[in-house]
Amino acid sequence: MRFLSGLLILSGIICFSACNSSKKEETNTAIKQAKFTKTEFGKCDTTGNNGATVKIDLWEPAGTDSASSQIRTFLSGKVIERINEQADSASIAATPGADKNVKAAYEVFAANYKKLKAEFPDAPGCWFIEVKGDTVMVSDKIVQYQLDHFAFTGGAHPNSFRSYYLFDVKTGEEKNVKTFVADSVALLKKVETAFRKLEKIADTTNLEDAGYFLADHKFFLPANYAFTKEGVFFYYNPYEIAAYARGPVTFTIPYAQLEGIVKKELIF
Repeated sequence: MRFLSGLLILSGIICFSACNSSKKEETNTAIKQAKFTKTEFGKCDTTGNNGATVKIDLWEPAGTDSASSQIRTFLSGKVIERINEQADSASIAATPGADKNVKAAYEVFAANYKKLKAEFPDAPGCWFIEVKGDTVMVSDKIVQYQLDHFAFTGGAHPNSFRSYYLFDVKTGEEKNVKTFVADSVALLKKVETAFRKLEKIADTTNLEDAGYFLADHKFFLPANYAFTKEGVFFYYNPYEIAAYARGPVTFTIPYAQLEGIVKKELIF
């Protein structure tokens, strides 16, 4: 009888463990079934130094669940936005599907390049857009995603821009990074202290006088920051707070310094 009771208890433990494992597997479907998708439209003729090309290299969830589908749809929309940033609204409106389809968005981009070359045959250089996306960190609760955008359509140098996105692992819903911050005022102070330390600027120095760009003469959080395993990674894009030559301004503040400021329990 005692032996039978032991078997029943053991069976219950195994069943409980299996059910929990199955449930965890289900909530992480978007992560466990993933792939990198590489797509290229057009070519740059390096001999003649002309042409228009779009290259896309993205991490995407490959599952058939609704969370995976929602993340894929979101990322596709962002890629289309990035390509269409190089076009005018009239060109986009004149091309069916340009606001919904990556290939159609590329066709607008290529058509605008051909139009430029027709008007200015001696205009040098290829036009290109590159969009790269990958996960920064994945926990049982969130997917932290990074999207990099590089573009050249003439001028002194290519332009680059990085953005971060948060997704709920279970639903695939995009989350606003601000919902993970308990005290935005305290966070701003921490970020300014870290910024001044990185740039070797005294607390008493006026940042605008030192050549930095401020919003309404006040220091500000970057438009993009990400949650990593070590802490919060802050990323100021070129031109966001400093000149292009300075490049991106980046630094990480450990979670230990952000107690009561960042809702770590929502991240891990």
